[in-house]
Amino acid sequence: MEWKSNRRVLIIAGPKPISAESLAPHEGLAAKNLNAAFHHISSSRPDLVIYFAKGKDDNLEEHVLTWLIEGFHGKFLLFDTMNRVKDSAVLLQSQVIDDYFSGPVGTERFLTIIKNRLSHESHFAPPRAMTTFDLFRNLFERGLDAIFFFNEELTHCVAANIRAEQVTGLSLDELRHSSLRDLCVEGEYEDTLRTIRRAGRHYYDSRGTTVLKGAGGRQIQAAFSCGVFGFGRKNFVKLEVQSLPTALGKASPVLKGKGAAERASHPVLHSPG
Repeated sequence: MEWKSNRRVLIIAGPKPISAESLAPHEGLAAKNLNAAFHHISSSRPDLVIYFAKGKDDNLEEHVLTWLIEGFHGKFLLFDTMNRVKDSAVLLQSQVIDDYFSGPVGTERFLTIIKNRLSHESHFAPPRAMTTFDLFRNLFERGLDAIFFFNEELTHCVAANIRAEQVTGLSLDELRHSSLRDLCVEGEYEDTLRTIRRAGRHYYDSRGTTVLKGAGGRQIQAAFSCGVFGFGRKNFVKLEVQSLPTALGKASPVLKGKGAAERASHPVLHSPG
């Protein structure tokens, strides 16, 4: 079989015997870990991403979510050489990954698997293209409101659009190190959390108002909607913020959710309140 050329392959945390040259005529890229892979995902647009699992979790859902929002629409293969991932079926069903390989794998078998994958015409699985990819990418591209995705515990922002950066005055990297509490003006977090908990108990978005810390030290009166959705083994919180008119007639930035929220299970989202 003649392998198709001009395909980009990103190998994350791969064994040393597997080199970029061994993938010829395809272009091989390498990243030491999932965090380092984001640069390649955003700049090189690989057709195929391969990850050698290091632990039971590795925060795969968070990383893949950020890739999809960034525009990734390739295939993602998970090699679990140490048999540490116990819930691969959930990852496959929810399309966090496209295929799963367990147990030790030699270099020759690995290259055969990869080259067989690269011979296919399809760049990505149709269900992912029609749902996850379109949902997140289109939402970010056309959104005039500030949009934030938080992890279930609300301890850090997983992803945010450009409007969210403008509103908060924080870069995307800074937002990823910020909790929802960090973004709320003192005294506003608890009420905001109660609204998110309501969304976690139901299948629809909840709406509320809050005051956020804005660029330049401003306080932003914000109306928002929030939803909780599942992706793989985890739940995430989406906040969409619009601006409310102030007493001076000026607008401040806010959240408005569009999709129905799925039921969440984490205590942060289900505590009484």
